[in-house]
This record gives sequence, C-alpha cells and structure tokens, in this order.
Amino acid sequence: MIQPAANGLYHPANENDIVELVEYTIQNKLQVRVRGAAQSVVEGVYADGYNAATGAFGHNINIELDQMRTVTFGEGNSQVTVGGGCNLGTDPFDPSGVSELSQDKNLFFQLNQKGLAIPNVSGAIHQTVAGFILTGSSAGTMQHSFDECILSIRIIDGTGKINVFNKTDNTDDTFYAIPVSMGLLGIITQVTLQCVPAFDIIGEQATTPVADCAYDFFGPGTTDKPSLETYIRKTEFSRILWWPIKSLKRAISWKAKTMQPGDYTAGTGSVDNFKPKPYHPMFPALLGSTLPSEAVAVTGFQLIATWPDWIYTLLGNSRAESSFKEKMLELGLEIVFPYFYPLLTDFYFPVNTIANPPQIFWDNWLNSLPMDKVEYSGSLFNLAYSEMYVSADKAMQLVNVLENDYNTKGYSATSFYTVEILGAKKSNCWLSPAYGNDAVRINILYFQKSKVIPADYFQQFWDLLNKNNIPFRPHWGKALPAVVNLTDSYPKWSVWKTLRDQMDPHKIFLTDYWRGRLGLT
Repeated sequence: MIQPAANGLYHPANENDIVELVEYTIQNKLQVRVRGAAQSVVEGVYADGYNAATGAFGHNINIELDQMRTVTFGEGNSQVTVGGGCNLGTDPFDPSGVSELSQDKNLFFQLNQKGLAIPNVSGAIHQTVAGFILTGSSAGTMQHSFDECILSIRIIDGTGKINVFNKTDNTDDTFYAIPVSMGLLGIITQVTLQCVPAFDIIGEQATTPVADCAYDFFGPGTTDKPSLETYIRKTEFSRILWWPIKSLKRAISWKAKTMQPGDYTAGTGSVDNFKPKPYHPMFPALLGSTLPSEAVAVTGFQLIATWPDWIYTLLGNSRAESSFKEKMLELGLEIVFPYFYPLLTDFYFPVNTIANPPQIFWDNWLNSLPMDKVEYSGSLFNLAYSEMYVSADKAMQLVNVLENDYNTKGYSATSFYTVEILGAKKSNCWLSPAYGNDAVRINILYFQKSKVIPADYFQQFWDLLNKNNIPFRPHWGKALPAVVNLTDSYPKWSVWKTLRDQMDPHKIFLTDYWRGRLGLT
C-alpha cells in the first residue's frame, strides 16, 4: 500500500492504489476522504481528526488525486475523458503544485487547445473535476448545465469495487444519484464529458444604483425593464453583486453571451482573426501593479466588516465589559461607517458615468467567463459563504424579503459586504440544489475574521427564508444549516440514502459533519 507524503496526504497513482487504501480503511475501521481544491467548508472536505489550525490529518486517510488527471479526447465526437483529480483551471493553492506546473496540466486549457469548450464555466475554475461535480457547482446561467455534459462516471465505492455509471434518458436511473453526492458514495476516478465547439463571448459590466439597473430589481418588470427572474433567464451568462446596505444600494451587473456572426465587427476582428478585449477584474492598477489597491481593499473592507469587534480588541476588553465611553464610540462608528463605506466602495466599484462608462469586453470563453479567477488566486478576502438555491419563480419575493431584512436589522446584524445573485439551470441529478427546477441563487458573503462564527451569522438568513415560506436548498460545499431539510427538498432522498448504504456499508466515507448535517447513521 502507498504511504502518505510528508504533508499527510496520500497520492494514489491509479485505481489499484485507491482500492488498496479503501481495503486498508475497512480493515482498520477508519475513514477516507478526497481533497479536491478544498474550497468547500473544511469539515465537509476532510476525514474526522483533521486540524485546520495545524494542517495535521490525524489517523484517518485523506487523499489528493493529483496523479490522476489524464485527459483523453474521443475521436470525432467532441468527448473528453478526464481523471477526477484534474483541475478545471490553475489552482494556486494546490499542495502538490501539479496544477501550477503549466496550463496544459488543467482541463479547460487542453479543451481550448483542441477547439472545444464546456458551456457551463464558473467564475472561479481552480476546482477539480470531481470536486466541482460532487458539490453540484455551477456557473451563473439558466441556459447551460455542467450536469448535462456528464456522460459517464467511474467511481470506487466503499467496498473497493470499481463501478461505471453511464447516462441514460431515464432520470430514475442510478446514474443520476452519483454526480452530486459529496463524496459519500465513493471516489470518482474518471469522468467522460460531452463538449461543445470553443466559442467567443461578448459582454458588459455595469455598476449602478439598484434603482438604475437594466432590470426591475424588486418588481415584476416593466415595458422597459425585465424582472430579475426574466433577466437571469434570458441573459446567457450573468452575475450580480448586490450591496443592500442602506447607505449604498448598489449593484454590479456582469453579463455575457456567445458571439454570433453579427457581433463581430472591425473592433473585435473576425472569427478567424479575433482581437480579444479581455474582461478586467475589479482592482485598479497603481504604479503598474494591482497589489497596492488589493492591500487597501483587504484592510479597509475587513476593518469595516468586522467592527466593532476590533475596537474592543484594540482597547483590550470585550463588548460585555465595555464602558459608557466605548459604547458612545461604537454608536459614533455606527453613524460614521455607513458613510465611509461608500467612499471605499467608490474607489473600487464606482457607479458608471459618461466619463466612466460600463466595461465592454469580448474574449474567448476560457479567458473571461472565469471572471473571479484573479480575486480567488490572490486569496484576498478570506470569505465564508452560504449559497441558497430558490425556485426561479420566487426571485422577486426572495430579494424583497432580503431587502426588508437588511433595512430593518441594521449594519451590525447584516454586515457590510456583498450578496451574489446567480442563476442555475434545472438538473436531473437527485441531490443537485437545482433538482427539478431552474433556480435563482443567493450567495451571502461574510468575512471569516469576524468574531461571530459564520454558521451563527448565516442562521439569520436561513431562518428568514423559512419564516417567509421560501423553500431553499443550500450549496453542498458552502455553509449548511445544522440539519438540512432533505425529505421535503429532495424527492429522491430515500432512494439515494438506500443506495448510499449499499455503496458504503462500512461507512468509510461518512464523517461526523455529514452524519450530522444529513441525519445519517
């Protein structure tokens, strides 16, 4: 059996290595989990015993599939078979360093080199193929689905058996249980995907007051503006960043579409002589580098978002023992900060004007659909996330409920950072958050440096949706409620659970985190 590397991770070179690790895990009554890009919440990634502070893995088995990233192209069918450990794009935090060796180690670069693409490309592409699939992740689009590209999955279950599941037209087939399964059915070693021809995109990013968006943010739509739901449905690729706090009320609307023949001009060049004008990420260059503005952003936004906790730390006491003078200081900051915050925001995300028009871009699919890759690669903000999928027809109700909540509670309860709004196409995968219906996704962003732990902060939003009878399904890789409502939310839950018992009879993939969140025994 292979041995762990110095950092404690096991690096199997093939399926036989994995089978041996599974058999060893069974014999010694251990757990085994696979680390992809580790963007999910820590407890959802690793086996029990992992120490996030020290990086120590404990006695259980934790695997990285960095040696299983082979990419093989089919002949004449636009299909690709890829190892489960292959990253979609570069992962700058890959502990093995393989993803960073060169772009040709990653899937999307190799697809583009072959004149192919995947139609569903998320804002950040550091994830491994298996990790992206297992958490039900998606780009911001209701028109394309990553799930629909999956033709076949090869997976080693909790008995050491190698299984192959092929896509069928029967959505009750077991195939649809496998993709979104959080690593609880087995270890995905290989996936076959149906690709599309590579394409160019053209798009725009506009920063406006919410009232001036090109869509009716809170209403049912007008003759001049579509409703939020209609906008997301009809815009091929979209992402909205919404600042709902009372002193800002701003939105950044990013959108793009596949270029059609009529979109090519003298400025863009022709299909055969394309002249890309890439999307530029948010941080401006100072003295030839974005690093100074990034540093200011990190410091400024985190100080604002984590007050008044840092005030008490600075003064050497806690909220509970603060003096009248310090309470007055906090009250003063409550009054001042909401007006300082827009000034900082204006430096990075100024409202568009004639002198500062919206950003227009055109590029190939790989370079500009992943609009967040720079921010992620810099690991700038150390954010926690809770992303909630809500049926698209409830989009108007959803944003109005959130708007009222932000207006009522005040800054200390709601925090200062942004809310991301995306779409997702209906999925046939049984545990996909978009199972059975197109969804609007609300992704709450929260600074992890706050003294209020993320789960406690997010609880107010989970409670809010429940109170207002807005059913939601959480993204599996982000913060989850203590117990997820499974029976009502997922019609195939009981069938999936029975399959899990069959594929993992020794419970080697089941950690305390997943046992608690899913109510599994």
